[in-house]
Amino acid sequence: MIRRLFLFIFAALAASSVYLPGFTNAPLADDWAVIQRNLDLSLQDLPLLLTAPHGGWYRPVFDLFVGACARLFGFEAFGYHVVAFTLYLAVTLLVADIVSTLTQRTDIGALAAILFGVHGAHAEPVLWISASNELLAGLFVLLGLRSYLAFRASASSGVFYALTVASYALAIGAKETAIFLPVALAVYDLLDTGERTWRERLRRLTPVAPLLAIQGVFVAFRFWTGSPYPVNIDLLRIAINLAYYLAVGLFALPDNYGYLTSLPLWREQPAPPLVTMFAAASALGILGWLFRASHRTIPRRQTRIMLFAALWSVIALYPVFLTATGRTAFMATIGVAWLIAAGWGAIWQAADVRRAWCVAALILLIGTHAGVASYRAFWWRQAGDEMERAIAWLDDALANIPSGATACVTGLPDHLHHAYVFRNAFPTLNQVRFPDHVIHAFLDNAQTDARCTGAYIIQYSEARTSASVNPAPLLSAMEWRAEPRSRESVSLRAGPRSITRHAPQSRHVFASGNHPRRCEP
Repeated sequence: MIRRLFLFIFAALAASSVYLPGFTNAPLADDWAVIQRNLDLSLQDLPLLLTAPHGGWYRPVFDLFVGACARLFGFEAFGYHVVAFTLYLAVTLLVADIVSTLTQRTDIGALAAILFGVHGAHAEPVLWISASNELLAGLFVLLGLRSYLAFRASASSGVFYALTVASYALAIGAKETAIFLPVALAVYDLLDTGERTWRERLRRLTPVAPLLAIQGVFVAFRFWTGSPYPVNIDLLRIAINLAYYLAVGLFALPDNYGYLTSLPLWREQPAPPLVTMFAAASALGILGWLFRASHRTIPRRQTRIMLFAALWSVIALYPVFLTATGRTAFMATIGVAWLIAAGWGAIWQAADVRRAWCVAALILLIGTHAGVASYRAFWWRQAGDEMERAIAWLDDALANIPSGATACVTGLPDHLHHAYVFRNAFPTLNQVRFPDHVIHAFLDNAQTDARCTGAYIIQYSEARTSASVNPAPLLSAMEWRAEPRSRESVSLRAGPRSITRHAPQSRHVFASGNHPRRCEP
């Protein structure tokens, strides 16, 4: 047991470390607002969090999680990244433990940990504070599934069933994408029934009924509280979103290439997605060929486990099929890791004379996902560095503007290859970091508007110089409380002025629109 655990930990650490280079100390995009609104939360706020949306979303578990981290780290992002990475390791260990329990094979569990840990679609949940709710929800979903498996296998099963219910409640409290769990449990029960009749199979679904009732109440409550985004059902859009999830989850498409705003990126750098998708498709094609050649010798139980893994990936998409982002593919990739690990394990046992092909396909697939993950971690690191440079530059630029005056800043990057930088950072960044001025930000060289009449105009240039700027200090939790800053500024209209500052070593930004946009964290 201890040896098995250490093997899983080693596999999880080795695979997940691909995201470590993406750590920075700068909050990005929505992070500023997410941290600020939860900075002073405590358990005394729990009744309000449980009965109403907070900050536009109903995610009480995530809000309390961010509030607890904010008390320790304030606006210094590195600590959040350490916590998020720890959560990611825990999720990866559960991925390994569950499939190992289902297959009774430790090697398949270790392989699932590697496949999940290096998956290229996990950059946002691991490296963006605002998306770490996927990690929380995933952790509680897998704890719920693990408890349910123990409930089915144990004679004294009441405690495990209670843990299943509690885990599900915590999961949907972290993020609504976890609502699919009861359906996945029902599918597991229907598949894990041996030769029983359909009436007996349906009778086995009785323990799932309370979870389905919780799901129904939660969905009704969420419809009643509303969503920050309009809900439009467009069949063509749904088909495109499902194709995106297939490409990102199974065929290693870098998630930043899957948006309409990615067209400039496709024109500039078409090679990365073509190479990664071809490599992943080749590896999966080899495994499919080997499986077809040996499927008659694969035990039926192993086939049912693979079917459950595939259905998990499909079921996990039904809460998110109206949108498409890399982070919302997180739950589905759990099933992808199980499916490939279980399938590879079955092929390895059956294909004695073709094991070299089996190993080659696995190395190619893992290497492809590791390459995508490293690529995405690089750009999230660049986004953090750009935020620190821009804050230092703004400190310098605002030093020449009278306190209380209005400044319009143009040219700040919305994102770097869809690693978000200033998207939705204002006005919270203004209130937290620059409270002595009124700042209106216009991203990606957008034109100013009437608010800038008589204001100071500051252009964030893309000049590349050898000069260096020390990163601006961010606010720790202690500093935020010890030196509260004014949240309101007086607008002083100076004569029209233009101040141009050059940003040291700024990176090229692919323009993605003319106005700041909402980005669902």
